[in-house]
Amino acid sequence: MPGLAIIGNCCADLYIPPHDPPPPGGIERIPRPRVELGGNGANTAVTAARLGVPTALAGVLGDDVFGGHLRELLTAEGIDLSLLLTREGCGAPVTLVLNGQAGERSFVHHGGSNDSWELPTAALAKPWEVFHMAAPELLGSFWPNPCLETARNVKSAGIELSLDVFVSRDDLEPDSDPAETHAPLLELADMVFPNEAEARAITGRDRLEDVLACLHGLGVTIAVIKRGERGAIVSWDGQVEKIPAEEVTAIDTCGAGDNFVGGFLAGRIKGLDPLECAKLGCELGTLCVQRKGAVTASSDRQKLEPLLERYGLG
Repeated sequence: MPGLAIIGNCCADLYIPPHDPPPPGGIERIPRPRVELGGNGANTAVTAARLGVPTALAGVLGDDVFGGHLRELLTAEGIDLSLLLTREGCGAPVTLVLNGQAGERSFVHHGGSNDSWELPTAALAKPWEVFHMAAPELLGSFWPNPCLETARNVKSAGIELSLDVFVSRDDLEPDSDPAETHAPLLELADMVFPNEAEARAITGRDRLEDVLACLHGLGVTIAVIKRGERGAIVSWDGQVEKIPAEEVTAIDTCGAGDNFVGGFLAGRIKGLDPLECAKLGCELGTLCVQRKGAVTASSDRQKLEPLLERYGLG
């Protein structure tokens, strides 16, 4: 039986090592750059699949060299790509990650097939246990109306709907109201996974107690707030628990939230209660930040196997 369906962006992250800008017309030699799998949808799918959950990634992807590389990486992880259509004549999304000498980062992004993203109709024809939307705000014209219609169809099919949001800086401007934009979708979601800033933005509340009350008032059953190095808060059935994260030296925080969600959803499908799911998510997020690359750390089976055994997922 199909387990987890995920929709969300899938892109190639091209990491450029720190370097001095070359003079006009000049060239600066750099260490070897890295091309990593990236994107909220892809990161979440890889994490869940590595935890033993049947996982499908749905949507569209360009047919250029980056698109082919991404398909190879996802296929090697055992992810079902039968619902990830190829967009001919279109490039895959690519993010150029520029690392500064002082550790700061800046990004240059090509939207590619994300800009004309659409959901294959067959994705709604299977009896998924969980249907997860990973940052649907980034999926071009799919946001917001087609996304909302998809959510209604998922709920009509009796499938549990999960949502991880993305709120940009533009969404926080005075003339923008992400709470109003997200309210119809939150009314349909069973589980939500914002970080603290996103949680405040999509509810219009400041205190976290009020944020959680607002989410539950809209109909959310399990509300999770990701808190980075401080762990997470999970709220369900009148219970609220704070889960601390282990103190580690963070090398690369990219994808930590996606690893958390992938771990949580895998635990959910495997039958863990929300508290254990959140603990598992925190462990995956903590593992993630100790290596470069959004899904590099969980590829280490020596690190992953003890975690699987602790949660009975082996």
